[in-house]
Amino acid sequence: MVEADLLVGADGIHSTVRGLVFGEEREHLRYLGFHTAAFGFEDPEIHAQVADQFCLTDTVGRQVGCYGLRDGQVAVFTVHRTPDPTLPDDARAALRREYGSLGWIVPRALAACPPPEEVYYDQVAQIELPSWSRGRVTLVGDACYAVSLLAGQGASLGIAGAYVLAEHLARAGSITTALERYERALRPVAAEKQQVARNGVRWFVPDSPRQLWVRRAALRLARLPGFDRYVAGVLAGKSTAVVTQLTESARSLDHTTP
Repeated sequence: MVEADLLVGADGIHSTVRGLVFGEEREHLRYLGFHTAAFGFEDPEIHAQVADQFCLTDTVGRQVGCYGLRDGQVAVFTVHRTPDPTLPDDARAALRREYGSLGWIVPRALAACPPPEEVYYDQVAQIELPSWSRGRVTLVGDACYAVSLLAGQGASLGIAGAYVLAEHLARAGSITTALERYERALRPVAAEKQQVARNGVRWFVPDSPRQLWVRRAALRLARLPGFDRYVAGVLAGKSTAVVTQLTESARSLDHTTP
């Protein structure tokens, strides 16, 4: 038996801690309309083609990305639109069915796809909770504010959240106060990144030839000075020095009342 003053759940979007303390996942998960998968395989020829770059297909409704890893493996990332959040029983069969008609190196990558148990396959989703803490239990990262791969920055936000939580625990007069301040400081940042992801749903994987054409035009314009910063802002949201800003906020609260 382990005794502790505080339990921190940092166990991802399908958090066991959240399920035990805050209720079933379906009550907090917002499905964004995509399935995603990732796997690795060895192929020296393909590795040579994609080394030192991230290559993407450019199609309607689905997308495959490949890049070379340092150990000679090729990493594959896939995402496709589907209104059904239900995950397939056989991830490898689902990938071959969904992406099998694509060209380039995709057929070869799918042929090398490992057994289903070695494939990462999941929904693209966000987690939204009315409160990140309950009693002496709190959550950090994707467990309570998953922004999804559409927004990116999930690892950065998870690390920032842990750092800010630690700062408040070290400086506040009580655990209850620390948890309140942690959520008050970080929730607006996480909410903004989640909104960026929802705004970008139709552009991440275009669902029509027209949207695909518009995205291609925007990416070409992104090469222009000035416009590149605008596109980056649309895709990633406001630039925030999260750890620095929120740590300063934590320190400023040292001299305030709970």
